[in-house]
Amino acid sequence: MLGTPLTLLTEIFMPSLRVLTAKRLREMGMSQTRIANLIGVTQPAVRQYLDEDESKVNEKLIKLGLSQEEINNLLDQVTDLLTSEDVESVMSFVTVSGLRFLSKLKFCQFHRSVEDMPPTCEICAYIYSEDEELLMREALAMMKKEYVSELIPQVMSNLAFAKRGAKELRGVIAVPGRITKVHGVPMPASRPEWGASAHLAKILLAVMEKRKELRAVMNVKYDRAVEEALRNMGLPYVKLEGGRADDDGIAGEIASTLGNAKVAIYLGPKWMEPATYIFGEDPLEVARMVLALAKEYLSSRYSAQTSM
Repeated sequence: MLGTPLTLLTEIFMPSLRVLTAKRLREMGMSQTRIANLIGVTQPAVRQYLDEDESKVNEKLIKLGLSQEEINNLLDQVTDLLTSEDVESVMSFVTVSGLRFLSKLKFCQFHRSVEDMPPTCEICAYIYSEDEELLMREALAMMKKEYVSELIPQVMSNLAFAKRGAKELRGVIAVPGRITKVHGVPMPASRPEWGASAHLAKILLAVMEKRKELRAVMNVKYDRAVEEALRNMGLPYVKLEGGRADDDGIAGEIASTLGNAKVAIYLGPKWMEPATYIFGEDPLEVARMVLALAKEYLSSRYSAQTSM
């Protein structure tokens, strides 16, 4: 008997994720002792995880209600956070992810298959209340990687996230002082605050008027290698010559041309540093895209250098 919906997390979701994470870390070349320290279990437990059939564990999560893409994204984010040794962010991310899946009713079909549940039950829809500040902190922690610093522009980056239905700048949270490089690693200048970035907030609010699901955005640098990386990833983008340098003008041009894409390149006037804007449904999605872009960017630059 599984009992309450929360036991789906404690008995299936988290144990399965722990096994797959251990296997992923082992593939990265980590020792069993190192893996045990990172995920907070004993070394014999890690050995047991590594002996389990990965396909069967993966199938448990699929039967639970997750797609393969969702499983892969979870593993990517958990391993990124673990290798940053941000234990608090890992615990928060895994817990919040599980609660968000429950609140989206993704586990209902499985729960009804093992429990005598009313067909109209939607109790899980009220389990999780979105915490924008927490999601921002998790996304910022994920991006504390040296290779991501290659995407930080001269004007520095920022990450912004809007409340659902936000209409004003104070409804958008961002990093005061932006995201800069400290010892080669992207670091937020301070904790996220509401109304901290007029530039990104105006762009985000303008885009949300046409695509309300896109509530997060980050600006990174633009050069030809960035554009090549986007093409290699198969990530749709729009490219604007753009003659405006003011926030309202840039916001209007991006919002009117973004279409179904999630990336906008804005070149602007010749004296202005061009920028790449990456949009997503939340900061975690944006962080995943930035991490993937950074890896492909380095690969594209390396290929270009070796072919010369």
